Order: sequence, then C-alpha cells, then structure tokens
Amino acid sequence: MNPSYQLITSEAEYRQACDTVLMHAQKELLIFDRDLQSLQLDHATRLQLLSDFLAADHLRRIRIVLHDPGPLHRQAPRLMQLITRYSHLVEVRQSPDNLRHLADSHLLADDAHGVRRFHIEQPRSALVTDDPTYIHPWWQRFDELWELSHPCLQINTTGL
Repeated sequence: MNPSYQLITSEAEYRQACDTVLMHAQKELLIFDRDLQSLQLDHATRLQLLSDFLAADHLRRIRIVLHDPGPLHRQAPRLMQLITRYSHLVEVRQSPDNLRHLADSHLLADDAHGVRRFHIEQPRSALVTDDPTYIHPWWQRFDELWELSHPCLQINTTGL
C-alpha cells in the first residue's frame, strides 16, 4: 500500500479519519486523549468497529491513556460495556498530574496508521495511513505516556 497523508480541518472529517484508522487496525490500537469526548467512541458505528476489531482475534489489544476517565464512566455506557466484555484485551490508564497539560490527542493502529489532533480544542488534525516511519515517533510517545500512567478503571466481573 502507498502512504497517504491528509490534513483534517473539521469535526466531521476528524471522526471520519478516526473511522479510517479503526478500519485499518489489525493488531493493536493506541488512544491518547483528554476524555474520549471528541472521538465519540460510544457512537454506534465506532463501537461496532471496536467490537469487530476485538472479536476477530484474541491477540488484538487496545491501550488507552486518558487525562480524565470520568466522562468514560458517566457518559459512555456502551463503550464501558465493551471494555468490560473485553477486559482481557483492553486496558485504560490515566496520565499523571504533571502530564495533564498535554493538549494533543491521537488514535494509532498497528504502528502504521494514525490520526493526530494537534490541540484538543481544535479539529485540525493529520491522518496518516500506511507509513510506519511517520507513525513511529507518535507510537514511541504513546509508549512513554503509557509507562508513566496508571490503571484507572475498576472492572467488576460477576458470574461463575
């Protein structure tokens, strides 16, 4: 496949770019965001993409780093159900206090595709597909944030 780059300037384009990245995912998704509100992962289309991704293979993973997990608990019940159902494949962490000033966000797939929102308050973003060289620094940055963050969801599973 040929690398592709696209500048995103509207909220609708941003969510479409996120859908594109989700559709490209085959192994791992990395999400760094303030609170997941702009990604709208609780929307039926994105939720189905996430569910299909996780159901396709028990080796697939989703790692999420949030500044504020509160809205995930309070305003995304279907996404929380998905996370609970696939708690063995999804991990959510909260960034430490000293990193909460970071104002960008990104959704990355398989170290080759990603959408990066330059500032949480603005829709201006970049969509990159099929370019591991370009995505690699974003992936490394996520790994650094991941190491500094701590688990923040209490998933209760009941049953036998």
